[in-house]
Amino acid sequence: MNNKESVWTFRRRMVLLLGSGVIVFLVYLAVRYLFVLASPFIIAYGIALVIEKPVNALAKVFRGKKTLASTLIVTGLTIIIAAAVFYITWLGVAEIKSFIANFEYLFIMVRQKTAGICLDVDGMLGLSDGCSLEFVCSCADRIRRIFQNGHPEEVVSSVLRISFPILVNTAVIAGAVIVCLISVVYLSGVLEKVRKWRENSIFREEVCALTLELKKLIQVYFKIELIIMLINAGICIAGLLLIHNPYAVVIGILIGLVDALPFFGTGTVLIPWAVILLLFRNYYAGAVLLSVYVMTYFVREIMESKCMGDRLGIAPFTMLMVIFTGIMVYGILGFILGPLSYCMMKALIRYFASVLENAGGTWYT
Repeated sequence: MNNKESVWTFRRRMVLLLGSGVIVFLVYLAVRYLFVLASPFIIAYGIALVIEKPVNALAKVFRGKKTLASTLIVTGLTIIIAAAVFYITWLGVAEIKSFIANFEYLFIMVRQKTAGICLDVDGMLGLSDGCSLEFVCSCADRIRRIFQNGHPEEVVSSVLRISFPILVNTAVIAGAVIVCLISVVYLSGVLEKVRKWRENSIFREEVCALTLELKKLIQVYFKIELIIMLINAGICIAGLLLIHNPYAVVIGILIGLVDALPFFGTGTVLIPWAVILLLFRNYYAGAVLLSVYVMTYFVREIMESKCMGDRLGIAPFTMLMVIFTGIMVYGILGFILGPLSYCMMKALIRYFASVLENAGGTWYT
């Protein structure tokens, strides 16, 4: 028996098992109930680290006044990002207005295309002309009657019930963004003090173990996923522009967001859409959408395999399991909080195991 095996006695393994359970439970509580409260400050700390070099360079111009330098940089970045968001929103609103204005025309066009497909189905199945269309119309009438049977007061109540939480959450998010920006300004001037505090803290080893794992997760996984989402959204917008879709920007961004969600992808939208277009005999548009899907698929596969590779230290199957578990535990944000929790648990359990392996004493031997 080698030395490593002799160190891990039964009692020590039980201590590791129980300690790991406590770590998992504490990380779950922290992420579940404290992460939302601390997220503006965590994000602010990350932004402060990213802009640290520009702040230090600009502070030399203002005789070492980092607060003033960080204020100018944060203000400039906020203006640029706000302008980009405003421009994209303006395009989106214009496309939505166009959709509403042309709704009747689009509705009539869809009905005509549907009637053509139904006639083709009648021919293939040997039915009399109009049977398939009558079936589709009867289904649509049933759905319409279900909505018409609803009472007006119930509809108003449902709208209020949905809109009020949206307004509250919007106000909370806006407040969190403002707090985050202010925190970036303050943190940019005291990053050295934060580092000294971390180095002198009695928990410096634990903090170091956590920060190394989380830094790898953010710089590899989240960064590459964001780049993939932006590239695929751009490809989708370009493809929709090629088929002269008047809502290319809005739909392209939505497909990019769907692609970022786990267990989904651009094919969730593009493949059914392409099949429908092919059924409508719009072969050019269907071929373009299928080509867009193939391109986005390979972008994701190449970026994930080449850029992530073994740098993240998490097997694809493990990541899939972590994301699925995160969604089941935390909800839709689980695709972010799941990997975050896993990396925190992994770092702390690994550190705890090294402490048990190297520590002296007889209470656990």
